Amino acid sequence: MTGTEAAPDRIELRGLTVRGNHGVFDFEKREGQDFVIDVTLHTSVARAAATDDLAETIHYGELAEDVAGIVENNTFDLIETLAERIADHCLSLCEHVEVVVHKPSAPIQRTFDDVRIRVERSRTTASAGETVNPATSAPDTDSAKDGGTEAYLNLGANIGDAADTLDQAVAALDRHPDITVTRRSSLFRTAPWGGVEQDDFLNLGVLVTTTLPALELLSVAQGIEVACGRTRELRWGPRTLDIDLIRFGTEDEELRSQTPRLTLPHPRAHERAFVLAPWAELVGDTLIDTPQGRRPISAVLAELDDQDIDRITSGEPTAI
Repeated sequence: MTGTEAAPDRIELRGLTVRGNHGVFDFEKREGQDFVIDVTLHTSVARAAATDDLAETIHYGELAEDVAGIVENNTFDLIETLAERIADHCLSLCEHVEVVVHKPSAPIQRTFDDVRIRVERSRTTASAGETVNPATSAPDTDSAKDGGTEAYLNLGANIGDAADTLDQAVAALDRHPDITVTRRSSLFRTAPWGGVEQDDFLNLGVLVTTTLPALELLSVAQGIEVACGRTRELRWGPRTLDIDLIRFGTEDEELRSQTPRLTLPHPRAHERAFVLAPWAELVGDTLIDTPQGRRPISAVLAELDDQDIDRITSGEPTAI
């Protein structure tokens, strides 16, 4: 069975409600909240049906206790990580699994029905003859072989205590088991971009090293946005937190992807001083994509001098 195939039979455990202490915020870890778990195991039940023997199937009572234990006995910032740990356990029982983690009490300041993360995993990986979506794969660079791919992310916020939110977001990225924040830029105050009347933004950039594919890194970033109360109601409008994946890989070997969920390099980075100024501070005069071709970031940034941006923290960029 390949990763795109599944056994025709399924064992489903739905609506398992467990109290856990997962979330970016300290109060979520301290006070806890209910999480709801759905698990679908793709496995043949033919032998169990023929023999009427419990030993020939997966004991769903034990499965429920195992999953509950993962929720209760761990503390993660992200429900993406929780879902991955549950899936890892389930793959010891079957070849293919789907896991949905619901967080119905997520700290979002708007009315909503649910927040959920769904992962689907298989024991097998793509064979040599199968096509791999480049957006879900890390580039084959030396840095990837040495334990991770470098990526640049830009963070911004202009609602509430924006500086504290950015601090929490950077810490949440660094706490993820597959992401290491290696450098953090100064903090910049920038005028809103896109013509929407609103308060100024605070922005910063981070370099990370990650063993995640680009699309999973983006999903982690979006999970942190949701945990901090991000909603997507108005394009270029006010943001509790915005995290953009700008580059995945190094200047010489960066991932290029164009899918409905992810375009890399970021298609509008060259238009935005709040993206380029922290980036230039971190990496120097790297080459970036523009409509005129690859150009030094310093030259592109110099042409954006009409955009209001001020560095409001002094000193060199921070190595984490």
